[in-house]
Amino acid sequence: MEVIEQGQIKLRSDFKQYPYIIRLLKKSDLTAVLQLQSNVLAKVKKKDCCVPLAAEELLLMLNGSGESIGLFVENQLYAKCSLLYPVGYENNMARELDFSDEELKLVSQLELSLVHSDLRGHKLQQKLAGILARRAEAAKKARYLFTTVSPYNFPSIQTVTSLGLQIAKLCKMYYGWDRYVVYKDFTNPVALDIENAVSLPSTAQEKQQHLLNNGYRGFSQFKDQDGIKIMYAKMRDYYEKCISG
Repeated sequence: MEVIEQGQIKLRSDFKQYPYIIRLLKKSDLTAVLQLQSNVLAKVKKKDCCVPLAAEELLLMLNGSGESIGLFVENQLYAKCSLLYPVGYENNMARELDFSDEELKLVSQLELSLVHSDLRGHKLQQKLAGILARRAEAAKKARYLFTTVSPYNFPSIQTVTSLGLQIAKLCKMYYGWDRYVVYKDFTNPVALDIENAVSLPSTAQEKQQHLLNNGYRGFSQFKDQDGIKIMYAKMRDYYEKCISG
């Protein structure tokens, strides 16, 4: 059993501190993962924010197709995150960006993160995804890190942008739900002209599409009284290509 981290954490149920460990998950943890997924999704008000994973998909990652890590308190699973690698052609999110067949082989994907309601507020989604992203980059098995998030799921947008993933496309996925396709290139990160950034409401889809079609990428977010705002900036190499062209 590979323990990645341990410490103390407070549960919202009784506001007491408990010891926790973060460790790699294995196939014997499947039942615990399914129970956590059922518990979390039952409390999600906007169902199109999260897409559940089938037992077969979870077992694939637990069996070595990538990595899955979980946070345990008193031997109970309270949070989990998974990284899929390699990614099959049919489920490869890089196809949305017209990546070549060779590039598709270099893609890893962050899959559904789950955090029990008793541990909300600790930014565990960001913590676990960050651990997996750093391990993936250090292992040098994949060049690209992809995932998708709902434009209406602020914690998930906050998580992926904090890890350096950029919004590259806004499209319909799964059951016709709105999704951002976000990714990061470990080898050659996309440089943005952040000094001239613009912000748009996450609901302003046509304006976002216009920016994305004209060399912009979403890189950050904030929330005000009017809702979620996405920060966009133009890719520097896109600007240079326009000048040279």
